[in-house]
Amino acid sequence: MIAHGAQESNLAQFSEEEVHGYLFKTGLTDLVDDTAALDEEPVGDEDDFQLWRIIKARALTKLSRLHNSVRYGEFLGSKIKLPTDHTRPMELDLLGHHEDGLFILELKVDRAAERNAFSELFAYSNYVAGMFALSGHKDITNVLVSTMDVKITRQAYLYDLLIADRDILVYAPVFVTDALESLRLQLHVPSDNEFKRFTNQLLSHDAMGCVAITIDDIPGWIDNKEEDGSPNEWTRKHLTGLSNYAAQLMEEERLHGFCFIRKFWDSIPWSNRSSLFICALNPFRLAEPERANAITEQLNEELHATLFEAPLYAFDGRLVRLAQRVANDGLTHGGYGEVELPLWSAVVTSVSEVAISHNFAFRPTGIMREAYVSYLNAIYARNASGVGYQEDVSKLKVNEISNWLRAWMFMEMCGFQAGEVPETEDDND
Repeated sequence: MIAHGAQESNLAQFSEEEVHGYLFKTGLTDLVDDTAALDEEPVGDEDDFQLWRIIKARALTKLSRLHNSVRYGEFLGSKIKLPTDHTRPMELDLLGHHEDGLFILELKVDRAAERNAFSELFAYSNYVAGMFALSGHKDITNVLVSTMDVKITRQAYLYDLLIADRDILVYAPVFVTDALESLRLQLHVPSDNEFKRFTNQLLSHDAMGCVAITIDDIPGWIDNKEEDGSPNEWTRKHLTGLSNYAAQLMEEERLHGFCFIRKFWDSIPWSNRSSLFICALNPFRLAEPERANAITEQLNEELHATLFEAPLYAFDGRLVRLAQRVANDGLTHGGYGEVELPLWSAVVTSVSEVAISHNFAFRPTGIMREAYVSYLNAIYARNASGVGYQEDVSKLKVNEISNWLRAWMFMEMCGFQAGEVPETEDDND
């Protein structure tokens, strides 16, 4: 985190207009400081496995790429008015270009205006993106210049960086002296405690929504005939295709989780059925107390439960519709499956679910994919270095990405159950 103090009092001496003018005249290249905070850290090993370090390392890689491109960018325009349906048009602070395309810069000197910084920034970014047909949320880079004093703003930044997966940077304006010309822009990197708290809250068994769609065998295409104790070639191929398609739809809907196929052993009575599991982090199980209180205080008390339960169950319905689409699009015409909503924390620890079944075609999505692949890359890097414990892994990394057993070990290792992180920071809210 960037310290404030004396620099903050200097900032108060200048109006946003003055800072904006100097920033536009000088350009980013001469104002942005180098930072050692982007130096990559080791993600640890099985003896000292901490998931937050994996999440942090992935974030630092992204921030480094953006930082080393935007800082050498050039401004195209200042205070660009964007037409709206309202009487007062939106005014985009700064528009620029860099190696990766266009960037939008929003300047917030006033601490009181910081809370709305991201909503305004993304409104401008969406408007510019709308000029180009089919452009996506990663085609415009978003840059915010703000002190990031407010805790809610820091949480929003981490969410947009990791979950919404936006290309976003935040620079803190710092003045070395009382002169406007001493302005420096220092990259804001979330603290270790912020990464820990974010990861611990996000990845838990209880945060997972889960749907299983079960289909009857289709002889010759999907059946329970085994080869050397494993599903036969055609069954594995077709069921893997279903899981692949489910992962594509999950990525399209920006769901963070995984999917896989379960087929019970041939010796089990119900082995003539196969199940596709689709699991995703349910954001409505992770309500932020601060933000929730601001709303619940304005609602009748008897409606508080509805505020949380309605979207919670609606998310489950979303997973059900996705599973039904996979069956409708992927099976025989008119094919369908039976849908159930198992409790993931029970599934992942159940012997009947894990030990007496063939589980394969594991496909991670979103932040789960990012974390799992980063973990695998760390294993391969350690093996290549020849230092420490050498793991038996496939020569091709993609084989490990889809390896259910290793993924299950990863989930158990990170546990989806890290301990609480103490509130050590002064939130200044």
